[in-house]
Amino acid sequence: MKQNDNEFMRNDLRLPELTVRGMLLGAILTVIFTASNVYLGLKVGLTFSSAIPAAVISMAVLKMAKDSNILENNMVQTQASAAGTLSAIIFIIPGMLMIGYWQGFEFWQTLIVSACGGCLGVLFTIPLPCLEFAVSLLLKF
Repeated sequence: MKQNDNEFMRNDLRLPELTVRGMLLGAILTVIFTASNVYLGLKVGLTFSSAIPAAVISMAVLKMAKDSNILENNMVQTQASAAGTLSAIIFIIPGMLMIGYWQGFEFWQTLIVSACGGCLGVLFTIPLPCLEFAVSLLLKF
């Protein structure tokens, strides 16, 4: 048996990763898990990780489409696992109310602050592995 027969994914295999179906499913799962995380966090005081349930639901839903692949599932799971991060706003807003920064909940201001924080979180995940690699190289010398 040749080595190429044992590979899970060949190098020359081109599979679509970013699809409209995957983005819609990821957005729906993100909204559902963020809402449930916020409700649970405000009610009980803790949140849950949505990565594993999102991966399982994504696999089940995408299995119904005959042309789905593991890369699309990975994108949906990663998108939906951000729900736990987005729901951390429930710990920030009460703190800002306690220190007197906000006197009430203004919907649009809260939405914009939450969206900016979520975008910054996603954007900082891109350079951090590069920075970690650079620091590890510098520490070797």
